[in-house]
Amino acid sequence: MLNISQNNNRIIKNTLALYFHQIVTMVVGLFTSRVVLQTLGVTDYGIHNVVGGVVAMFAFISGTLMNITKRFISIELGKGGDINVLKKIFSISFFLHAIAAVGIVILAETIGLWFVNNRLVIPFDRMVAMNWVYQFAIFSFVLSLLSAPLKALIVAHEDMHIHGYMGIFGVVVRLIMVYLLVIIDADKLIFFALFNFAVSCLIWLFYFFYCWKKYPETNFSFVYDKSLINELSKFGGYVFVNTFLGVLVVNGVTIMLNIFFGPAVNAARGLANTVNTALLAFSHNFRQAIIPQITMSCAAGETVVMWNLVERGTRMVYFLLFVFAVPFLLETEFILKLWLGDFPRYTAIFIQLKIIEALLGGVTSSLGVVVNATGKLKIWYSFSFLLLTLVFVFSYFVSKTGNPPYYTIAVLPIIHFIFLPIFIFLAKKLFHLSIGFFAQKVIVPILLVSVISLMPFYFINKLFPVYTISPWIIITTSMLWTGIVILLIGLRKNERVKIFASIRHKIFFAN
Repeated sequence: MLNISQNNNRIIKNTLALYFHQIVTMVVGLFTSRVVLQTLGVTDYGIHNVVGGVVAMFAFISGTLMNITKRFISIELGKGGDINVLKKIFSISFFLHAIAAVGIVILAETIGLWFVNNRLVIPFDRMVAMNWVYQFAIFSFVLSLLSAPLKALIVAHEDMHIHGYMGIFGVVVRLIMVYLLVIIDADKLIFFALFNFAVSCLIWLFYFFYCWKKYPETNFSFVYDKSLINELSKFGGYVFVNTFLGVLVVNGVTIMLNIFFGPAVNAARGLANTVNTALLAFSHNFRQAIIPQITMSCAAGETVVMWNLVERGTRMVYFLLFVFAVPFLLETEFILKLWLGDFPRYTAIFIQLKIIEALLGGVTSSLGVVVNATGKLKIWYSFSFLLLTLVFVFSYFVSKTGNPPYYTIAVLPIIHFIFLPIFIFLAKKLFHLSIGFFAQKVIVPILLVSVISLMPFYFINKLFPVYTISPWIIITTSMLWTGIVILLIGLRKNERVKIFASIRHKIFFAN
């Protein structure tokens, strides 16, 4: 029997340990993005974004294999954690990652290289720099791919403090990069790509040596277990196709924007992605902390524990993102001017649409964890395939027919909103989720918090002319008001007690 209280305390402890640190990381990340944009210029920044997007289209392989590793290790840990089985899972997974790395290099250096040189809209005088960026991006991604099974081990074992250490490392590295980028007398775009590659090398070495010392299953050996390979392949097939379509949509839209609108719009989308990634990091930490708990409770047959984790996880993921999303939604242009000074056209509306997309995705993210944990993939992923296919088709149609680029970005959140009730209904059919339970415990609190948090500022905006009230006042009061609403309406009493107790504990030991 899983200890519910102990699990909840571990999740809250892991999340709070990373949450406040993430604020510093976000601030540094936004600051460095401003300097990078100003130093590289809009065109070079857009080139880096679109070329990186082409390479990232191969990331579906990494995402698939990492999810497979994480899922099967968590399942085994939920059953008791046989070290021999864990070694087999890791060895087979690492071998698959190595094969995938070789395949990616071959594809990237043939089809990919032809595409970036013949189909992307790149100024002629930046073609050499673009090719250097492309090569560094390929090998940075290969190192990231080989880090994936190691990261999966860390998440499955719930050693979330490692993300905190890597966050500190990331802050230091970004500041060093910005300083060198400003003072170096060389092609800054090429240097930027080279520096990122060097960082990827350091990150891979860190993960390798940490896992090698910490987890005995990291000892790699050549293993052939037909039944295990078949099980991994069956699960991975659905995840592979779904992840591939997801990457195709995200990076396909980036390429569409480049072809139809040019590098400047790619720069705007890149900045929107930077903001969205920074905001998502707050909820990502909690989600990573709760995924192994859901998977292990499913493996142990603790259905009640699993659904309690799902509903709590869904609310927390949404609220952790929402509290920081509100000021960005209300004062997007002011924050952009403060952050960047001048910024590319469409950046503000791109950011708002990306935030809405992220909030909608948070509502069903925990249900997707249940799908992977139970292995009931066919119907769920069929609808996921349909969603992604529709997004790609409509995005192309909207771009092709001469609409403004923000119409293209708006396609994903609109279709995601339409499919939201469909996925909840599927969870009822596949996993016997009580729609009443999910509506009462998740949907209603989320809607109440969203409406009550935003409504006062909507009326303020209608009643007072622009800039009558300082944007700083709007930003500060909106975050405080949203936090209060979440505490009073979004959270249950026992959750408030545990959060306050954890905060008091940290303050006590800090002093």
